Amino acid sequence: MAPSVALDPHVEYGRDQPTMFSAKRHIDYSPPAEILQMKDLGQNATELSSVASTVPFPLLSHEAVLQHRREIFSDDVLDNCMHHTRPGSVQIRGMAPRYASFIHEFWHSPEVLKIISDNAGVELVPAMDYEISHTNVQLGPGGLDVVRKSPIEPPMATEEAIAKFEKEKSKLRAVTDQSKPIIEWHRDSHPFVCVVMLSDARHMVGGETELKRADGSTLKVKAPQMGCAVILQGRYITHTAAPAANMPERVTIVTSFRPKNPTLLDETTNANVRNKSHLTELYYQWSTYRLDVLAQRAHIAAQSLREKYEKHIKESDSDGKKGLCRVETVNVKDLEAWAEGQIKYIEETLQEMQPLGQ
Repeated sequence: MAPSVALDPHVEYGRDQPTMFSAKRHIDYSPPAEILQMKDLGQNATELSSVASTVPFPLLSHEAVLQHRREIFSDDVLDNCMHHTRPGSVQIRGMAPRYASFIHEFWHSPEVLKIISDNAGVELVPAMDYEISHTNVQLGPGGLDVVRKSPIEPPMATEEAIAKFEKEKSKLRAVTDQSKPIIEWHRDSHPFVCVVMLSDARHMVGGETELKRADGSTLKVKAPQMGCAVILQGRYITHTAAPAANMPERVTIVTSFRPKNPTLLDETTNANVRNKSHLTELYYQWSTYRLDVLAQRAHIAAQSLREKYEKHIKESDSDGKKGLCRVETVNVKDLEAWAEGQIKYIEETLQEMQPLGQ
């Protein structure tokens, strides 16, 4: 990264300015110019979607970017929600809704969820509140101290950095230097993620997402500009992020999503997040979401049997009376298979709360 820059005395550093979410003011959406499919990576479509990744597209207005930063870099959030698990970055997560009401409203809004779902090819909802706006801050020479001085208005690149960018922008660059990775090659814990840039990245060098194809080769996805987003089916694509340079900061947020339909495949895990979470809160949210899914699945299964029973009554009983239907409604083998699927889901739910290291 470029050397740390002096903070602009004219930039607002105040934190306590609550803002109510407004779709008209805070969403500045334009559809992505291209959507990569799983087949573009040499992979089959998953049970959820054929979409692999979008290219970057505008999503947040400038005001929405500032309000995200205002809440993320508040003292309460930094005191309670910041984790330092990698040498080159910090993670800030679990701030919504307690410390970040605007962020919570933004990512739960019907307008934003429709945008995410339409581009993902499947109706999605936030995985859990804990996974809303997980923030990655790439550390520069100033280290952790600089994070607490992050301004609300994203700092611009220096004149020197701009000149360097203009001089070198036409050169072909290797995407990922894994000798100093910001994050290793990995798959996400959640089916889909939406990554948004909260920094001025106009003169950034690097910062791309690199996706691994089935044959081992890789494909680059251009890094988003400020307020722009990339949607990725990250649970099923091995990927990494290239280090960013030539800019005073790099702040990105990641909101994770799961299918809204409880009957769809749900292979969400806590594998990548347990070491950077308050487990008392994470496990509460995890358990209640999984139990809610189970309850919805049971309700759907029961309702299906009721509808099948009603049909059998109409077809087999001249009086149309319930209470002694002589047509088989319950296929025991089918119900057994359904039950085994739910038992597996419960076992996976418990496994994801085993002590760290097991």
